[in-house]
Amino acid sequence: MSTRPRKLRITQSLLSAWEWSFKTDNGYEDFLCTLRREKKPPTKARLDGIQFENVLNNVLNGEIIPTDHEWFSVISEMSEELKGSQQQVTLFKGVEVGGQEILLHGVLDYLREGHIWDCKYSKTYHLNKYLNSPQTAMYLRLVEEAKDFTYIVSDGKFVYREKYPRDIVPPIETTINQFLTYLKKHDLFEIYSEKWRVNS
Repeated sequence: MSTRPRKLRITQSLLSAWEWSFKTDNGYEDFLCTLRREKKPPTKARLDGIQFENVLNNVLNGEIIPTDHEWFSVISEMSEELKGSQQQVTLFKGVEVGGQEILLHGVLDYLREGHIWDCKYSKTYHLNKYLNSPQTAMYLRLVEEAKDFTYIVSDGKFVYREKYPRDIVPPIETTINQFLTYLKKHDLFEIYSEKWRVNS
């Protein structure tokens, strides 16, 4: 009697780490750390991003940002666009990919009336920087009624936007299927099964 494969959790961060493993010198080791769920100290870029998003959320929650604050202009612009949105929305959705049960798990920065935003702070922004990010398809799958996904990005001086309507975004199942195939081919699927299994 065969047993059904255990349900496994997946996040856009794991998929992004896998995709970056092909693009940077240390990408593969970073991916393995993510796959094994090993704790790593946050980078300065990550800490800067957290600080920026905290300031933005504080303003959205009613705090007044001083006019002499280094981010006054960009935070004011972004908070006006994001006013009234839900913040840090945690969502789960079960899907099946190639016979494997997968639990999608994501935390949306901002959600309002069928629109999703993700805040990024990047000192090296360039046009279409997030064009191929699996986060877009993942979050649109988590929110079936969402019309689009927008990356709202700042380098501290200007605000940039990348808006992706649902109808141009490939389904996340395509990327997940490629990911699972890669893991099996490179003898990494057992690690994934152990570290990312859903216990309940």
